[in-house]
Amino acid sequence: MLAAATQEPAAAREFLFAQPWVLWLLLLLIPLALLRRRRGTSSAVVYPGVPFMRHLLRKPSTLAGRVGAVLLWLAAAALIIALARPQWKNEYQEQKVSGIDIMMVCDLSGSMGSQDMVFRITDKNGRERNQQVDRLTAAKYVMKEFIDARPNDRIGLVAFAGKAKLCSPLTLDHGIVNYIIDQFYLATQDLFSGDVRPGYIAEDGTAIGTAIATAATRLDERKETKSKVIILVTDGASNRGSITPLEAAKAAADLDIKIFTIAIGRDDRVSRYTSNIDTFDEKTLQEIARSTGGRYYRASSGAKLLKAFDTINKLEKTDAKRRTVVSYEELFPYPLGVAALLLLLGTALQFARPHPAP
Repeated sequence: MLAAATQEPAAAREFLFAQPWVLWLLLLLIPLALLRRRRGTSSAVVYPGVPFMRHLLRKPSTLAGRVGAVLLWLAAAALIIALARPQWKNEYQEQKVSGIDIMMVCDLSGSMGSQDMVFRITDKNGRERNQQVDRLTAAKYVMKEFIDARPNDRIGLVAFAGKAKLCSPLTLDHGIVNYIIDQFYLATQDLFSGDVRPGYIAEDGTAIGTAIATAATRLDERKETKSKVIILVTDGASNRGSITPLEAAKAAADLDIKIFTIAIGRDDRVSRYTSNIDTFDEKTLQEIARSTGGRYYRASSGAKLLKAFDTINKLEKTDAKRRTVVSYEELFPYPLGVAALLLLLGTALQFARPHPAP
């Protein structure tokens, strides 16, 4: 399977010494410096001096001489630090993901406005109650939840009614896919004028075959992906389009594309009061899923719709492999370079120091 993403979080950086025990040598510089400043023993032979000429003589210990000695001590300290091998330790978790390409196909026909989907929600007072929403609202909510649960998969979007429309190509930018889903709306009619405002898909109807073909075409463009899935959410029977659902499903099966079909809403056609609404073509939806290696789900409530998507989420697993990568960045060249520079400069200043006056 193709690695859909390789995630490398910011590395955890830690400064350390590869051989910290070498730093104990720095303590030796302290007694050496103190011994250098001590006066020697008094001479055994007393000889006459020339104190009357003291004001005419210059002190041999010049500024250059004192600075040169300090630089040599600093050079020794830098050399010890370099021997201790300072370094940056970089550690991070590398995640290689073999993702799945998924095309979400959503029905936007007029019947998706039927308010027969019930969700169990908790209100602001902490009380549970039933919330009834239309089929499109339920589908939009559950589709977004599903998308958010699969951050490593490329996901695309097709909407359809009387015709199909590619809304988003396959992408890892799930934010834009969710944004487009939020923009889905159905046709509405003005109560006063009777004017009809077209929906997101202006032509009404249910072109399931065309929608499947559109999604399959986009999935087939990615030849290197081995796992390709279409999730079809619809509440009616196909009545538009130049290709039948079963013909489109056969073409998808030839491309190794699995189709999961979800019939959303309650089928109330058995009621004499709703005999004119679209009914589910369960037989066709079942055959679409069977012929492509997918599954068919009946979602007559919000809970069942959530369960259907949850089952698909578990069936189509993304393969993720993690490993810890540790690297070391050696820093000893820097103190070593400083030590060489200080040693050169200190030696030069020591040689530049004038000799004591007679």
